[in-house]
Amino acid sequence: MTFKEFFEVGQTFEDYVEVGSQEERDRIPKNYSRIDLPMDLINEIKEIPDRIYILASGEMWCPDCQLNITVAKKLTEINDNIKLSIISLGRGAKYLAPLLNLEEFKIPTMVILDKDFNQLGLFLEQPKTMKKSGKNDENKLFYLKGNFLTDTARELVQLIKE
Repeated sequence: MTFKEFFEVGQTFEDYVEVGSQEERDRIPKNYSRIDLPMDLINEIKEIPDRIYILASGEMWCPDCQLNITVAKKLTEINDNIKLSIISLGRGAKYLAPLLNLEEFKIPTMVILDKDFNQLGLFLEQPKTMKKSGKNDENKLFYLKGNFLTDTARELVQLIKE
């Protein structure tokens, strides 16, 4: 399958959220409310002129997906040129991982695609700032409370603009 075909068979964010448990679904508005992007970043997102596709692979039970795919959804609300589609972990691991030459498949995997569905960039699991900060309990709790959501948004925008 091509990136375009994956995008077309994927789910909307709303359909993706619906398959989660009530507890998982309840986390989405909470996470969403924690996305407090600075105005310079909002303006940068608004200024993206071309169609961009974000193809995500993830599952609602995954805290990384609950956080980071929600940020991708926020980008689509700021700029109509950005579209999001979500495929399952199973489909991603079986078909997307080989396409991306990934030896280890982590979720969320978000492939940033241009208007012609050519790959611009790749977001894997967590923002790089979280990965660099170390995976101690304090940082993990800080991350799970949504304190890296702006970092995710900045990383996605950087991937779009590269």
